[in-house]
Amino acid sequence: MSSYLPLVFLSGTAAFLVTPLSVWVARRLGFIDFPQPHKTHVRPIPLLGGLAIYLALGIVLLLVDIRPAIPQLVAVVFGGTLVAALGLWDDHHPVVPWIKILLEMVAGLAVVAVGIHVQLLPWAVANVAITLFWIVGITNAINLMDNMDGLAAGVSAVGAVFFLLLASTSGQVLVASMAAAVAGASLGFLFYNISPAVVFMGDAGSLLLGFMLAVLGMKYEPSTLPLGSTWMVPIVVLGLPIFDTTLVTYARWRRHQSVLQGGGDHTSHRLARLGLGTSRAVLTMYLAAVALGTLGMALTHLLPPWPSVLFAILVLVGLIGVALLEHARPMLPAIRPITVVLGSGDGLPALSAARRLSNEVTVVLDAPLPTEDMKALLSELATNPEETRAWLDQAWPKGGRVWPVPWGRIFRLSGSILYASEEGDQEALEEAFHQARLILLGPCEALSAKITDGLQGASRRILEAPGSIRVAGGTPIAPALWDQPQALGQWLEQFLSGQPSRGATP
Repeated sequence: MSSYLPLVFLSGTAAFLVTPLSVWVARRLGFIDFPQPHKTHVRPIPLLGGLAIYLALGIVLLLVDIRPAIPQLVAVVFGGTLVAALGLWDDHHPVVPWIKILLEMVAGLAVVAVGIHVQLLPWAVANVAITLFWIVGITNAINLMDNMDGLAAGVSAVGAVFFLLLASTSGQVLVASMAAAVAGASLGFLFYNISPAVVFMGDAGSLLLGFMLAVLGMKYEPSTLPLGSTWMVPIVVLGLPIFDTTLVTYARWRRHQSVLQGGGDHTSHRLARLGLGTSRAVLTMYLAAVALGTLGMALTHLLPPWPSVLFAILVLVGLIGVALLEHARPMLPAIRPITVVLGSGDGLPALSAARRLSNEVTVVLDAPLPTEDMKALLSELATNPEETRAWLDQAWPKGGRVWPVPWGRIFRLSGSILYASEEGDQEALEEAFHQARLILLGPCEALSAKITDGLQGASRRILEAPGSIRVAGGTPIAPALWDQPQALGQWLEQFLSGQPSRGATP
């Protein structure tokens, strides 16, 4: 093991030094990941971290002296380059899913051609089919797991470290060398990708890491241990991305949605919504990956049939976990600030729907509201709605309009109210638009210049009410939904998760 640590250090140092350069190149070439409703970041992030990972891997693999395995190394480099190039193109111009799968299979056939494939069955065709399924599956599993800061890089580093431990103890030089390169590149990049991330690896990085981990899993074949104790080890070591892909596939199958689309229904998102928050959710995933890697190593010390028995139990536990996470009731997500722009009282149903999704709702008023509408607004945001409404009914006469006052200092509100007409609220107004996961634009015939300026660059997150002005890139809401807070809230939850198609129908 110690003889491979210099490779880990070299790969990690290379990724650490090259990543800032990739950030500069990404900004110059326009490889930027802009905020979307189902994504967790709120600022545009450079998207060429995968280039740094690729270069770090290449530097180490070119320096490793493994002459007998040069054909296999060349095939792995070819396959890795192909999937990285595919991901790079997909980061800039989305690729049709079936073309992605086809090219991933070509990369798989390249390694099959030099003898890297599973050997579970006596039929060569069946083994090749399993090999391609494994490569395509793991490659896309890591790609799907790249949904929170530091998650894919950290989980990939953990998996590579355990493959390094397994291979170094069984004398597999090529596997150990590649695992050291993957571990170092992932850790070097992770320094910049840990929350809050300054760069994303993009599909170029996640597909490359997934392909390399898939190859490592197939190449691990210690000759001193029986097949009954080792065939399931790679599956266990990579059990977390497999679990996440299974969960997402099951969830989207139930909803008749594509598995390859983006969404907020991954394991990490569900853990965050169940009360852990994003940082603890990622840490929990790290710990789960370490636990599975440790279990995978432990299986190599048992004689058949115990490894298979324990693996069957693990699969059963995983399936139960999938069912529990899919049907668990999430807590109110504080990680989704929502901004509601009200031009009139007709936007109050949207406020009620937004409050069902988030406890960080900012209401922007473009003009004073009538008294009754202001009462309804304050009651919706108040910590004690019924008591607040009763007091307002006694204190305020009917009719007239309510002018701007600092209501947050008077009532205990579970949100905030900003006025576009107030000079002092300009900075807070810009921050509200910038941080919002979603912006609901209520019915209005015109918007003030301050609101229009604040909405710049946020078109992907804007939902427009019936009767509202249209914003380029915004999504209109169906009239049938607008006056039904419960149905609208359900549709907004789907929109935040990236589940419905963009348009006016739920």
